Amino acid sequence: MPHEKYPEKCPWDLGPNQQLSNQPQWILLNGAESVQFSKDEKDSNWFNLLYNGELNERILAYKARLTYQKLLDKGYKLQK
Repeated sequence: MPHEKYPEKCPWDLGPNQQLSNQPQWILLNGAESVQFSKDEKDSNWFNLLYNGELNERILAYKARLTYQKLLDKGYKLQK
């Protein structure tokens, strides 16, 4: 099984050079396709993922990081 690439930084990470961590959501785009990440309002260990505007998954933070990296590797770009 190939080793998964763990992202170094995600836009929701806190840090001195991080300007997007206080956003309510983060959207990755690839053409007409979109994936929206947002922290669960009741438990920050969970993220909600919307694929093309439809709620698809509720996943743990570490899995959100892995999913974010996979999407970047597939050519998705963070909407700013």
